[in-house]
Amino acid sequence: MQRLVLLILVSTVIFACTKPVPGFDEAKAFELLVVQCEIGPRFPGSEEIELCRNLIINELSKHNAQIEEQHFSAIVQGKEIEGVNIIASYYPRMSRRILLAAHYDTRPWADKESDPALHNSPILGANDAASGVAVLLELAAVIDRQEPAQYGIDLIFFDLEDMGEYDNNESWCLGSQYFADHYHKKLPEKAIVLDMIGDADLQIDMEYLSYHNSPELVNEVWNIAKELGFSEFQPRITKRIFDDHIPLITAGFEAVDIIDFEYPAWHTLQDTPDKCSAHSLYVVGQTLLNLIYREK
Repeated sequence: MQRLVLLILVSTVIFACTKPVPGFDEAKAFELLVVQCEIGPRFPGSEEIELCRNLIINELSKHNAQIEEQHFSAIVQGKEIEGVNIIASYYPRMSRRILLAAHYDTRPWADKESDPALHNSPILGANDAASGVAVLLELAAVIDRQEPAQYGIDLIFFDLEDMGEYDNNESWCLGSQYFADHYHKKLPEKAIVLDMIGDADLQIDMEYLSYHNSPELVNEVWNIAKELGFSEFQPRITKRIFDDHIPLITAGFEAVDIIDFEYPAWHTLQDTPDKCSAHSLYVVGQTLLNLIYREK
């Protein structure tokens, strides 16, 4: 009888110390996606990207992040362009850390439009930029309200991701290249890049280079999604994609890319909020919350 009482007490203590995984607010996340798009195309050097930067910083400040602006410059098509990575940290005293990242700049050229006359028009970037930023900002709100038991969290908003040339990988992801080259802290245990995760017809395969570098992390994320019933995460390895995770991998990070690259509106003027859905943001956001808050 005494042993039974002891087991009940131990079970009660364990249950009391284990908080449930918080929920992800898909409506708020989608609102954040729309607000970015209402600013307009947010390409480097524009007034609109300054407004977007202010939006991101204001949201992070509202949710009590420690914020650093990492200024850098890069040469793009023979011109020097200024960029700013935004680094937001939560619970910096915690040594075990997860890094989550997305780019916030949009492409200045709609060069995947069928009409060449439209190629110099900047894109709105609802999915290709705003979706990843929206998820990170809503995660910031959750992380501020409830401290994870095991991990401190760093949220990185990369600039100058989307001004590259299709036949030159190194011309892409300039913000993440700078960040990785100048990273001198202890590496996080896990690093995850979000890109193009708002597609209403969401299908996220295992990106080849992510799996090759960090198979355990890929499997952990995809298994969580499976347990949650999110069929949008497909357990198959597909194409190699040069994205913001590659500079992180090169610098030694355990880094993976969560991306749905099969998106017909990519780099066209059709990349607008009506091609995205709140549910897609929820699928990714809730999967990441489970990664952050599940105690092992």
